[in-house]
Amino acid sequence: MPPRTQVKVELDESDLSSSKSLSPSVAHQSQMAPPATPSANGTFNRSHAPSADTRALRPQNQFRGGDDVHSETTHDTPQLMELRTRYQSVQNGAARRSTPSSQNGDHVMQQSFTHQSFTDIASKLKDCNDTLAELQQLGIQHVAQLPELVMVGDQSAGKSSLMSGLAELDLPRSGGVCTRCPIHIRLSRHDRWSCTVSLQQDYDFRPHGRIKKTDVTRTNPFPPWVPQHRVTKDFKTLDFDDRHEIEDVLRWAQIAILNHDSPSQLYVPGHGAYTREHTLQEAAECTRAQFSPNIVALEMRGPNYPDLSFYDLPGVFSTPAQEEDEYLVKVVKNLASHYIRKESAIILWALPMNNDPETSISLGLIREAQAQRRTIGVMTKADMLRIDDTPSWLAILRGDKHYVGHGYFITSRPTLENNEPLERLAQWEEQFFSNNYDGWPREFEPFKERCGVDLLKEFLSKRLGEAFSLSLPHIEQKVREAKRQIESELSELPELPRNVEFEVKQSLEKFKKEVKDAMVLHGFQAQWNLLNKQFQACILAIKPTCTVRTQERPPYRVDPTGAVEILSDSESVAADTPSRKRPRASDSTIRGTPKRPRAEPAATTPVTVKQEIMLPRPTPSSLRATPMPDPQSPFSNFHQLGRRGLDIQNIQSVLANRRRAGMPADIIGPGVYDILINKAIEKWLQPLELYTQLTMSLFKSMLSRALTTSMSKLSKRLIFNESQQYLEEYITRMEGLQTAAIFDLFQAETYEMYTTNEDAFKRYRAEELEILTRARSIERLRAIGVIGLEYRTRPLDQMTGEQIAQEREMIAKNLPKLGADEFRNEIEVASVVRGYYILAAMRLVESVTLSVKSKLFRDVASDNMHTFLERKLGLDQANDDTFNRLMEEDRDTASKREQLKREQRKLELAIEKIGNLELGENSNFSTSTAIGHEFDDGIDEV
Repeated sequence: MPPRTQVKVELDESDLSSSKSLSPSVAHQSQMAPPATPSANGTFNRSHAPSADTRALRPQNQFRGGDDVHSETTHDTPQLMELRTRYQSVQNGAARRSTPSSQNGDHVMQQSFTHQSFTDIASKLKDCNDTLAELQQLGIQHVAQLPELVMVGDQSAGKSSLMSGLAELDLPRSGGVCTRCPIHIRLSRHDRWSCTVSLQQDYDFRPHGRIKKTDVTRTNPFPPWVPQHRVTKDFKTLDFDDRHEIEDVLRWAQIAILNHDSPSQLYVPGHGAYTREHTLQEAAECTRAQFSPNIVALEMRGPNYPDLSFYDLPGVFSTPAQEEDEYLVKVVKNLASHYIRKESAIILWALPMNNDPETSISLGLIREAQAQRRTIGVMTKADMLRIDDTPSWLAILRGDKHYVGHGYFITSRPTLENNEPLERLAQWEEQFFSNNYDGWPREFEPFKERCGVDLLKEFLSKRLGEAFSLSLPHIEQKVREAKRQIESELSELPELPRNVEFEVKQSLEKFKKEVKDAMVLHGFQAQWNLLNKQFQACILAIKPTCTVRTQERPPYRVDPTGAVEILSDSESVAADTPSRKRPRASDSTIRGTPKRPRAEPAATTPVTVKQEIMLPRPTPSSLRATPMPDPQSPFSNFHQLGRRGLDIQNIQSVLANRRRAGMPADIIGPGVYDILINKAIEKWLQPLELYTQLTMSLFKSMLSRALTTSMSKLSKRLIFNESQQYLEEYITRMEGLQTAAIFDLFQAETYEMYTTNEDAFKRYRAEELEILTRARSIERLRAIGVIGLEYRTRPLDQMTGEQIAQEREMIAKNLPKLGADEFRNEIEVASVVRGYYILAAMRLVESVTLSVKSKLFRDVASDNMHTFLERKLGLDQANDDTFNRLMEEDRDTASKREQLKREQRKLELAIEKIGNLELGENSNFSTSTAIGHEFDDGIDEV
């Protein structure tokens, strides 16, 4: 591989005095001598192609062959524009693809410029590019895709040198000005030279620990960076005399980009505190982020600058320097793909001629995005070409390999010694591609119109303006649609009303009325009434059931034939003794006949008495009117709390434990009823807590709806947020008071038995005694075999009159034979407990619901809530400042409105600039005349 040497250009005074400046910066600097001009004596030779610099003024000796031209060619004499011949290759029949005009992405244009002067064309091109740059600076790419040039390439592909040549600016070629973030360069013509560097932050930095390759995904392509609305920060503006500072400014701008959360002014060279205490190298090693998708924007203006705007991206690579930076490989590829995939992007693909193009990572990304037709290949480092590779590169230029839509250009920008100015490098490049330089193979002669950065700049400027002109109608449509959408959103965020005090008082008065209306409307009352009924059904449903099956052994058993079998004489006698000794369960052996054996009921399966088993009464009982549990009720999980709450055998044990010595067996000891009743009532606590919670939730929902309805127009104002806050405070206070009141009612019921409603108690006890006695009788007859196991004890209201009569006849006929029930006292106790339970349950439900109505609802109806709100809002001692404060917006809404206003203004400016371009305020004709094929590299004559 030939070494890339330092090149020293030596010029004499005669050369310097006759040369034309190739750099706008040098042209503006009066004290600097102009660079050497290519002359006919072979010192420097130019190609036949004109450049952007030679259009304005072309002296006689700029044309090869020393044409006898005694006058100067200016903008106003287009007939003297240079004639350029189209070169065609004759190899392999690829003539069309080898010419510069064959790979330039031809477009069907609206009109021809045949009848317009080339001065108008150049002016129109500048107007298009200027407008495009202004739209790019406005940051409307999220609304409509704008045509843009995107430079991509692998690491060490010569992109920095190429970028320096395009920008006509000495940019650093090592240390990575652009390797850790994208850079946007905008060039435009202006009478005065200036340079502005700014930071365009489209992403926010949100680190969360060490980043792994798996963190880089399709939805998170640049971790730890997440999208945000664009924030543009001015970094530094340079005058012509400060142009030598550009390199440092760009480096420090990148440091600022990589320290996203720090004030960018800390890093401004010469002014920032951080730059005075740290070197650039120290700063580069201590950045918060290793990479950023945010942009360093460089805008350059000056005399004779080409109208050009492009993005230079970090070079893609496959192996990072540090293993912990493996994720950056995917991140940088994602960034390149992000720009490449934009349909409006014209891609500059840099590929060095000292490397094998087959290994280009960037080419793979371009192909993956199917963006070849939008790509311009730029062969860099032509001075390092290996002679043996010449046929391969010629095949690429002809389009036989790696075809791209806009063809290829060739550049050579080596490093000059002694920091010689950039214009000398441009002269060296022109000499290198001339026929007099032996190091450049003559086989490339047919492509000399594609050799050099100057020709590339001219081509790019035309292509960019052409793309913008074609997409202008679509861009304008998208911008107007976005503007209408923003105006619609702003209409929902009204400005501050004129009469603030009136709005505040009116909204609170409306809220007061809404609440009072809601308290009496059927919707709220119906919901609360349903909740009360469900609560009542739950409390009644958990009335304790009673187990009436026991394990005592009957004295005899009746078999199916009607024969009575005495099970044990001794035990029968013992049953008549005063001791009432109970037979053991193990002795309850039934001797069934061999022909028809009967199964003995399991002793472990108790029979419980449910409230549905009721004896008929002359008048409807209160129990018959009690609502049954609803399986859809919010209290359905509590319906089984009372199951097996009583057991006559357990009651027998309680009676025995509470009986004093010598007290008759049929006397109930003190405290027995309180023990059994409290055990049943304690199960009310959970349903009570749920009822309170649901009642307060219903109450809160009603108040919230009323507030939202009454303050719908003020929902984004501070008064709404504060009213919500204070309303929540009021509800919490009232919930505490109401909960305490309900708990007091519950505690009163658990103290001891108490009632003055003796008639109701006697009625409930009698009903429960009938239910328990019937169930106990059936179980006693089942034990001796009179009633089979298959007999189902059903509620009386579910039986026919005949069935009821048969059951009563059977009981009356067989039960006296068994004698008195040894558990008759326990049955009496259970009836008292269950009867009193019903009385206390109805009393609790009545008391709790009445408490809610008389305390909670009454407080709202008496305006206490509204007085509380007014006091909390400060309206009891209000002044103008109070009302103005309440009408302020919440921060999120105010921020959103300001953001929408900024976006609206941005789009209005975009529409204004597009309109100015269409009206031709900056040009001699309308944009309806687009840039056509007549403005093409393939021009044969003018």
